[in-house]
Amino acid sequence: MEEITGKIIHIIAEYIGKEDTELTAEDRFTDIGLDSLDVMELVMQMQDEFDCKIELNQNIGSIADLAALIESLQQ
Repeated sequence: MEEITGKIIHIIAEYIGKEDTELTAEDRFTDIGLDSLDVMELVMQMQDEFDCKIELNQNIGSIADLAALIESLQQ
């Protein structure tokens, strides 16, 4: 899961113009300034990166939540 989390952090950091080291898995999307449209755009990019269909729900609010979802989809 660390590899998935690292890729997600890299994609998000690039999107918001920060360094990877400025983000952690515990960061919530709203706390780093992402709104629902930003998250949807990032999810579309991650679907390509991880070759899976990601369906968000209310329980996916942090980088760690998203990493866990993607990991479950790849098994």
